[in-house]
Amino acid sequence: MALKRLRFQDIELWTVHGNALVTDMEMGLRATLSQELIEQIRYRTREGMKTAVRKGKATTCLADGYKLKLAYDGNGDRIPGLRDIDQKQADVIRWIFQQYADGVSPRDIAKKLNDQDTPGPRGAKWRDTAIRGHVSRGTGILNNETYIGRVVWNRRNYRKNPETERRVARSNKGGNWVVNDVPDLRIIDDALWAQVKARQKELGELFSYTTTNRLNAAHRPSYLLSGILECAECGGPYAIMAKDRYGCTNHKKRLPIDDLGGECCQNQKTILRNDVEDRILACLPAAFLHLGIFEEVANQVMQSQVAKLKSQPTQSQQLKAELQRVEQEQKNIIQQISGRAVEGRPRLTALDDLLDQLEEKRSTLTTQLQEPADANLNLEERLAELRAQTNPDTVRYIVDTLLFYLRDHADTATNQPFIDLVRQLVQKVVIGKTPGHQPATLEVHGRIASILAAMEASTILEERFKLLKHHDYLARHESGELDTELKRKKLLDAYAEELSVKRLEWQNIQVSVVAGAGFEPAAFRL
Repeated sequence: MALKRLRFQDIELWTVHGNALVTDMEMGLRATLSQELIEQIRYRTREGMKTAVRKGKATTCLADGYKLKLAYDGNGDRIPGLRDIDQKQADVIRWIFQQYADGVSPRDIAKKLNDQDTPGPRGAKWRDTAIRGHVSRGTGILNNETYIGRVVWNRRNYRKNPETERRVARSNKGGNWVVNDVPDLRIIDDALWAQVKARQKELGELFSYTTTNRLNAAHRPSYLLSGILECAECGGPYAIMAKDRYGCTNHKKRLPIDDLGGECCQNQKTILRNDVEDRILACLPAAFLHLGIFEEVANQVMQSQVAKLKSQPTQSQQLKAELQRVEQEQKNIIQQISGRAVEGRPRLTALDDLLDQLEEKRSTLTTQLQEPADANLNLEERLAELRAQTNPDTVRYIVDTLLFYLRDHADTATNQPFIDLVRQLVQKVVIGKTPGHQPATLEVHGRIASILAAMEASTILEERFKLLKHHDYLARHESGELDTELKRKKLLDAYAEELSVKRLEWQNIQVSVVAGAGFEPAAFRL
């Protein structure tokens, strides 16, 4: 075809070797021989790469975390294909694996690395695709088995599409893979690798079981209750409509609902995100108290502190042993100084300085040894004081403060386990409309509904009140409003007075429980 086009343009094709015009037969033969030569080169190259892999050598560019290893043979020539671990890059690889195992997405991991100006593969910027890769193809950092000391080669082969002239990757069968163990190249331990694979499997199942847009199922909730808020009238989802305010999407879109006889949803009640989250979170301490979690945590803290106090005599013994060792070293140095003096040898300043250092250390150890001795005399008193301080109220205060800072004052990675915990207890929240400006009704479905249904209403309401006021106090303190002790005392007194009034109102209140709609046996109304 090329020869015909050249002749059409009156162009002749000559070869230097033959010094003659190229004929059609010569062109056909040369094309055949060239194609055969290309196939032979391809075969020899792949066989050479296969042999190199079996010897533990690199065949292509190095993966992130490794560097070229300089080694020479008996003739002084460098041995090609050898590699070694780059410790600086290896630390980044371990950090990536640990972050992913802890629940951080590849996109957030890449953002953190770029914010830290950490060089990416081949010096480029980090991308989530470079970290995530493809599980079945073994691509990406999280799927590179070299990091666990196992090299897998020939997973795929590449063919050029004759129409587009682009390479297309195709997977090879497992029998064609070349696998070699290289324990010297291990960067990730088996436990961390297993955690990453388990999380990939979990996200893969979530991705594949979604019937609509499968990618949406793998997205994490933006807020604590995203995706589990439901309209009581039409059953449609509640989503963010304005700045931090939830509303019924069906009502906003004016969509006709079959269950309403083709009518549009009339639930125009909106609710602030902080309001609905506060009302849900305020139930958690009460539920935990009912389950006895506070007592369990308090007992664990108590056991830990008691063990620490009782270990002090052991620390005292260690101090005594160290003091004896220092004193023995002092005696040895004094003997050396005396011996040199007897022999008439000059005095060494280094020995005098070392003797001064040992004397200073001996004085410090003597002081430390006296302090635990005095404390051990009052061990029983300290244990009694510790038992008085470690109680459910103290643990409740710590957990309440933790809830406050986790919800709005923590980054995404820190917040994710907290969000997962809440969503295990709360399966859905149904929002109902109320007349006027009254707050919307909430109906909670899930495990927490069964827990709250077994409790007394006064206990639930009091715990909710305490948590909300505690969060209000922390917010005021963070803003700098409570800058004096008088203001803090005045606010706490106001809380106490309001609580005493509320307790009288809660005496005759009954818990409202309704049948669950395919979730738990009960749904709790807030």
